[in-house]
Amino acid sequence: MKNSSRLLSLTFALLLVFLLCACGNAGQADTADSVDVHKLAADIVATGAFTDVQTENTNGQALSVYGLEDDSVSDYSVYFSSMATPEEVAIFKISSPEQASAVTDACKARQSSQVQSYESYAPDQVEKLNNAMIGTSGDLVYYIVSKDNDTVKNVLQENGLQ
Repeated sequence: MKNSSRLLSLTFALLLVFLLCACGNAGQADTADSVDVHKLAADIVATGAFTDVQTENTNGQALSVYGLEDDSVSDYSVYFSSMATPEEVAIFKISSPEQASAVTDACKARQSSQVQSYESYAPDQVEKLNNAMIGTSGDLVYYIVSKDNDTVKNVLQENGLQ
């Protein structure tokens, strides 16, 4: 009887530990997989980390600017500057893990193209492009050109991105 009572107590203790561990993430920030790309991009723009006005692309041309097909992403939000600066915010939710490298490559190609353009008419902006943030976290790929990457990094981290 004593042994079964101890076994029952141990079982309940382990169950309690497992339940507490399962609830441990309840108050933490969203993971990258559950982030709303439109809200995240708007939050980044709202930080003031940009010297130029950022306007969200709502006419669907953003994918063609990046050379991406509709089926490579399930959602996206892209803010372009007025062209006086290369500042930009692009957040892509990839449609499958296989698309991560293709979308990342598209962001790198965009960066390279912008460097070539700005070298000739606004060389003072090239440093921003050379410091562009290109990354992948969960099902998100981002490309961000700003004057203040530390502020942008904080917003990314607050939203569960690495």
